[in-house]
Amino acid sequence: MTRALFRSRAIHHILCGLMLVVVSLAWSNVRATGLNDLQWITEEFAPYNFSQDGVAAGIAVDVLMEMWQRLGVERTAADIQVLPWARGYRITQEQPGTCLFSTTVTDARRELFVFIEPLIDSNVSIIAARERGLQVDNVEDMSGYQIGVVREDIGDQVLQEDGFTGTYVRTDSARILMRMLHGGRFDAVSYNFVTASWTMREEGIDPRLYEPVLTLREGYMGYACHKDTDPELIAQLQETLDALREDGTVEAIIQRYLE
Repeated sequence: MTRALFRSRAIHHILCGLMLVVVSLAWSNVRATGLNDLQWITEEFAPYNFSQDGVAAGIAVDVLMEMWQRLGVERTAADIQVLPWARGYRITQEQPGTCLFSTTVTDARRELFVFIEPLIDSNVSIIAARERGLQVDNVEDMSGYQIGVVREDIGDQVLQEDGFTGTYVRTDSARILMRMLHGGRFDAVSYNFVTASWTMREEGIDPRLYEPVLTLREGYMGYACHKDTDPELIAQLQETLDALREDGTVEAIIQRYLE
């Protein structure tokens, strides 16, 4: 065999091998686009989503499970990861095939994720102890205050967007945030009042001692997925959520937790 022929055959084998790798990767990606292969991440944000006996629970979890049932997805709540918000937020931006909830929908976040929405209304408020008698009409009025937030939470992002010039105190969870507020570590928090009240009760804190003194945003939450998620999968999930809202299933689930 001549050297040229040997080289030609070697190149041919290498190219065939590379083609097999490409086909294999392509097939892997096709399989990863199925509804059963999407990875779901949530956080401690009761009553919308939280861990109960080590398994995800809450309004958004129950709605998602109803969606899975109607779509024939072979998953359970045990397949949902419960992670600190900032970590889940980063993972869902970086890793294709991941979805994060419950996520407040904003124009800025639409640049980062594709949403299945709306799930439930959600407001962001400045929350302070009643005895403080804190009176503020806008973010500018808070320039001299220390405000606590959960890192990368909508309460954190809204303050940044609105040009807050006071002092941020960033925490990694709602539980830490409420304990620090109760301990007087800062003047107020920027957070969802429903979740704040729920978390306070879990921590043995009387939520009646606190009040929302300023509404920063009125909006709603949904499920946020990686920007490159297959549009057909998003469409199936969206159509199913729309059907659950229309037939009253979503509202019934909400009332189980909030009534």
